[in-house]
Amino acid sequence: MSSDVFPKLRKSRNNTSFWRACGYLGPYRRIVTISIICAFFVGLITAIGLTAMLPILRVLLSGDTLQGYVDRQIVQHRLNLSLDERTPKIARLNDDSPAAKAGLELGDDLSPLDTLTPTTAVSRTIPTRHGPVALALPPMKWYWALAWGTARRIVQPLPSKPVQAVAVCYLIIFVLSLVGSIIRFFQEYLSDKAAISAINDIRRHLYDHVLHTPLSFFGTQGTSDVTSRLVGDSQNLQDGFKTVLGQSIQEPIKAFFFFAVAMTLSWRLTLVIIIFAPLMAVTIKKFGKKMRRASRAAMQRSSDMLGQIEGTLIGIRVVKSAGAERFERRRYTTVMNKLKAEQLKMARYEAFATPTMETVAMLVIGIVLVFAAYQVLVSHLLSSAEFLLIFGCLAGMGESLRRVSKVNTVLQRSNAAAQRIFEIIDLPMERRRLRLRQRNDTAARIKLPSIQRDIVFQDVSFSYPQATQPAVKDVSLTVKKGASVAIVGRNGSGKTTLMALLPRFYDPSSGRITIDGIDIKDATLRSLRGQISIVTQDTVVFPGTIAENIAYGDPLGSRDRIIHAAKRAFCHDFIMEKPNNYDALLDGLGGQLSGGQKQRINIARAIYRASPILILDEATSQVDAESEHLIQTAIEALMHERTTFVIAHRFSTILSADTIIVMERGQIVGQGKHEELLQSCGTYANLYERQLFAPKPEATPLSTE
Repeated sequence: MSSDVFPKLRKSRNNTSFWRACGYLGPYRRIVTISIICAFFVGLITAIGLTAMLPILRVLLSGDTLQGYVDRQIVQHRLNLSLDERTPKIARLNDDSPAAKAGLELGDDLSPLDTLTPTTAVSRTIPTRHGPVALALPPMKWYWALAWGTARRIVQPLPSKPVQAVAVCYLIIFVLSLVGSIIRFFQEYLSDKAAISAINDIRRHLYDHVLHTPLSFFGTQGTSDVTSRLVGDSQNLQDGFKTVLGQSIQEPIKAFFFFAVAMTLSWRLTLVIIIFAPLMAVTIKKFGKKMRRASRAAMQRSSDMLGQIEGTLIGIRVVKSAGAERFERRRYTTVMNKLKAEQLKMARYEAFATPTMETVAMLVIGIVLVFAAYQVLVSHLLSSAEFLLIFGCLAGMGESLRRVSKVNTVLQRSNAAAQRIFEIIDLPMERRRLRLRQRNDTAARIKLPSIQRDIVFQDVSFSYPQATQPAVKDVSLTVKKGASVAIVGRNGSGKTTLMALLPRFYDPSSGRITIDGIDIKDATLRSLRGQISIVTQDTVVFPGTIAENIAYGDPLGSRDRIIHAAKRAFCHDFIMEKPNNYDALLDGLGGQLSGGQKQRINIARAIYRASPILILDEATSQVDAESEHLIQTAIEALMHERTTFVIAHRFSTILSADTIIVMERGQIVGQGKHEELLQSCGTYANLYERQLFAPKPEATPLSTE
């Protein structure tokens, strides 16, 4: 893609294109919402399952029971102290705790613990080394009473043997995991469904926009680039949607719940982790920027590769006849090497990002490990079980961050793809230009009626972008309804360009074109082009049956009308020889037909449309000599039925026209009948003499423009 095509759009280097593309998820917001809710519950269940490991660790490390574990937690929270891991002795005591205010000290034994667990007001006498201590506790807060009461009711019926306790806890974790897996299925399926549906809408929108993009765009850009954006770039964007709705939502939610559990166990230790968050964020951002640039370059190289393949396969006969297989192989190898270089650059960034993030994570873990060891071994702020659980939370957060780092890589690739897609979508449309004109002109958007009088070109000029000379200059021409006009001239004289202005493939730089006095710029494109049929020298066959090709654009076309058009174009006989006749399938290149047969299909298509205006641009150049006389007869019949413009290279067609227009360097240099022009127009006389005295007049064109 040329760097001059989208100068404004290329200034965007952030992720705005991707987030703009996310707007296509709007119609599926219900699915997205349900998916997010499922992701929330997946994270919640994961955190609950991890928390359920704490009593298992407690049982394994100290031989405690589930009932003893619950009682220990109630006493520690209620008295704001920490007990020794293996005994009910006080290991840490805050000065403002109820136990300290009552006179308890470090090392005092609080057994049996169940005497301090009632949710109502408690008054107990605790025997200690320094004498009995009266401990009076107020009622437990309602939310703590609810939580611990529920926990006790759950564990009270459970067996007190450690092995059985571990088995029961694991069974609970397994059930939670099973429920989480079911919810995760719906979360992933719904997120993928929303992503696939949104990309389907984007592809339809992009395809529709391409169809309504001005023809000048295709004059400067190849079809392979558009194909690459429709197929490859939209697939990359779909991967981004799936990632955003999947991992980029689920992983942060899981990390949040892991973080919440870790904060509950030790907020001091967790805050140490947060200090390193900016370092990881900067690392992710740096790699993301490099990945976005490399992704965009790789997509452009992929587009070049498609263009190389398309050009070679379309011209495969020329390649083989010229013996250029080795040349094409070398050229393809050059394109592939450039693509490989960009892909390897992406691979390097992606491969380097993961170990870098893991190195940073190991640094964080090492610092956290030292701080945690101090809390367990020195300050007794954590038990061994809590320490292990916090590291489980850290491992879960680290895995989520690792996946998020890969999410950033996918998002940068998707953002580059979204930029390329919106470069096309943001191009002006033919219809959009018309609508903008209508906002300022209440008389615009006229539904053009069928031609009744004439077609008038008034001082029409046109220049291609960046061209030094106009392709059409000050052309004035009036064509009456039903008249036939032949346009002749050398290559580059402006014949085809002039005819491209009539259906508004291009708009004149100056002057205007009217049909029955109505400026075609003020008419709707549908009503204007609905009156025009065009047969070009480039045969066009669409995938589908022969009947569908003849009745192109009319899926409910009458079979009798199709056959009538085929007979007038002398297609009927060879069609009947095909398997399935009119229902014979054709591919997009029409490989089942000869060049002459494909052109007759094109002529039959123009006959079927029955448009009042007919443009024949070198229409018989692909017709074989055997059918030329029959096709010429059909064309002459059409020329008397419709207002016809003929760009022809054979005088058999030119001589049957009512008027002959001679063009040279974008201007009309002669106009009239054949005999008049031979006497008055040197350009026409030279063209006529070159064909007349050529060795094979039937194969020597006046012009191939």
